[in-house]
Amino acid sequence: VPETPISVPEDLRWSFIEAVWQSMAWNDTTWLGHPLTSAPTDLLAYQQIVSALRPDWIIETGTLEGGRTLFLASVCELLDHGRVVSVGQGLPEGLPLHPRIVYVDGEPAAPATVQQVTDLVGPDPHALVLIGGSAHRNVTTAEFDGYHGFVPVGSYAIVTDTAVNGNPVWPGFGPGPFEAVKLILAAHGEFAMDQEPERWSLTFNPGGFLKRIR
Repeated sequence: VPETPISVPEDLRWSFIEAVWQSMAWNDTTWLGHPLTSAPTDLLAYQQIVSALRPDWIIETGTLEGGRTLFLASVCELLDHGRVVSVGQGLPEGLPLHPRIVYVDGEPAAPATVQQVTDLVGPDPHALVLIGGSAHRNVTTAEFDGYHGFVPVGSYAIVTDTAVNGNPVWPGFGPGPFEAVKLILAAHGEFAMDQEPERWSLTFNPGGFLKRIR
C-alpha cells in the first residue's frame, strides 16, 4: 500500500481516456435500464459532489435519453434531498419518470427556456449545473451564460464532454466544450477549474469541473 499518493502521469491518463473511448464500452452503459454515455468515474464524481453539497436543484442541459438525469435523481432520492430539472430541445418519448425529475422541452440557452427554469427553481436556488451534450463551443458557452447565475459560491457548473476535439478524443469534432471552458474562464473570474473530481484519471470532462469561488 503506498504511503503517499503518486499522481498518474499525464500521458498515461490521456491514453487511458482515449483507450476507454475507443473501446466504446460507454456506448452500451445503462443506469436502471436507461442508456447514458458518461464515464463511470464521472458518475462517481457527480455523486460525491451532490452528496457533499446537497443542492436543492440540479439543472442539466443535454437530456439525450435521460439516463444521466435518472442517475442524478436516484442520488437525490437516496439523500432524500434535491430535484433535477433537465432541459433539452425536442425531448424524445420514453424518458425515465421519477418524482424528483422535471423535464423542460426547449432550446436550453433561449431566454424563454431560461425563464421557464427560473420559474421552477426560483431566482436564487442552491443549485448544481451540468452543461452537457457534446455541443459546439458557442452553444456550450451560451448555455453556461444562461445558467451559471444559479450556482452559489462553493458549487459547480460542470461542462461535460470536454474530451472531444482532441482532448484527447474525436480530434475532428471542431471547437467544442473544452474550447468553451477557455472562453468561460477568461470571462468569469468567479469560476475556477477544479481537478479534484478528476482524481480517478478516467473522465470525459477533463478541465470541465468549474467551481464557483466567489
